[in-house]
Amino acid sequence: MQAIIHQWAFNGSFDQLVSLPRQELVNDWFGYDVEPSAEFTFATDGQYLWFLAARNREATVHPDARPGQFQPELWRYDLAEWFLASGEGTNYWEFNLAPNGAWWACILTDEGWCAMARIPLNELRGVDIRDCKLAATFILETPDQIFLTTADDLSGEPDFHRPDCFSTPILK
Repeated sequence: MQAIIHQWAFNGSFDQLVSLPRQELVNDWFGYDVEPSAEFTFATDGQYLWFLAARNREATVHPDARPGQFQPELWRYDLAEWFLASGEGTNYWEFNLAPNGAWWACILTDEGWCAMARIPLNELRGVDIRDCKLAATFILETPDQIFLTTADDLSGEPDFHRPDCFSTPILK
């Protein structure tokens, strides 16, 4: 599944990010239906790469995770991730986004969550957003984790760390 990166001709904001159409992941790594689906959207304003992840279901957050702080092993609990690689490279950036915090805006309720982040493009050394590979992923329903991704190859056990399986995003 190719991710869409919406292109803004103006400075972006989290309010504008929320208003963009979202893509859905409706099946897990093994092809099973996921209800409710996980949703995401990407955007760029030329200065930042913006990311939104959401799901209309309560989340299980790492008990030590604090908004705005690094937390090791965040993936052991519900989260969204995205992976970004140069068009030809095997090195990649990995970003983990828990429903409760990092340098992003967040809404967390009993009914669901919506988490957002923005990354300065000039910090993504070696990656040109116009020529890159991208994968949006989710780990959900902790402790019985399910794995969702936009990656092309879902063979074997869940493994999001395969840049050769990331897709070229559609700039829209």
